Amino acid sequence: MSGIPFGPGYASAYDVLYGDKDYEAEVDILEALFARHASCAVHSVLDLGCGTGSHALPLAGRSYAVTGVDVSSDMLARGRSKLSETEVEVEFREGDIRSYRDGREYDAVIMMFAVLGYQRTNADVLAALSTVAAHLRPGGVFVADFWYGPAVLSLGPGSRQKTAMHGNRRVFRFASGVCDESRHTCVVAYDVLTTEGAHVLSEAHEDHEMRFFFPLELDFALADAGLCRLALTAYPDVESPPSAADWCACLVAQLAPGRSASR
Repeated sequence: MSGIPFGPGYASAYDVLYGDKDYEAEVDILEALFARHASCAVHSVLDLGCGTGSHALPLAGRSYAVTGVDVSSDMLARGRSKLSETEVEVEFREGDIRSYRDGREYDAVIMMFAVLGYQRTNADVLAALSTVAAHLRPGGVFVADFWYGPAVLSLGPGSRQKTAMHGNRRVFRFASGVCDESRHTCVVAYDVLTTEGAHVLSEAHEDHEMRFFFPLELDFALADAGLCRLALTAYPDVESPPSAADWCACLVAQLAPGRSASR
């Protein structure tokens, strides 16, 4: 993979490209999962892989105390810029979710928009889940969406193009993926171009190696980290089980019985 994902070129276009994504509706889903699965009141949220804060900011707007962590300084810079235009509070921190520790417990920990899939090796996955366990309060919940293995193998990654407007500027993103079934990963090549009229203002290329998951391997990894699965659903339809037609699925977990957060 070429460098840390979401460098300056992609980060600057990220919110434009996902301007049509309904983050408020996704926060509705998170709140429903908190209410359904947490055995403690959820007031604090640790957002691991928070990106530009598109989940963290609406959560903070609903009175949650939110800490957002991301390895990309460019994405965090965008998040802090967005935060400055609001009246809410979010604590943004730069850090690698495989090793991040802040010594605090949270009522909920989230990894949204396939952040778990950026943990490509078994060691990466276990380290990231250990970070969850180190910060999750007993009775709290961990929620993550991820690429569902049966659907990835059934549907295949293919190629996609997306266009979005930002004032007079047009942003293009071209994506193509190739699966490595033996490693449970897809390498997705992204090319992002920003144009104004006939002029190309910027262009960026990034290769993102993304892991997809199967239920039993998730159970194994969760157990190793001291967590246990509560639910596995389709996403965003969290009322249904995932199928080979659902590229995205949702995992809900908590600390295993008898396990307390270990910082």
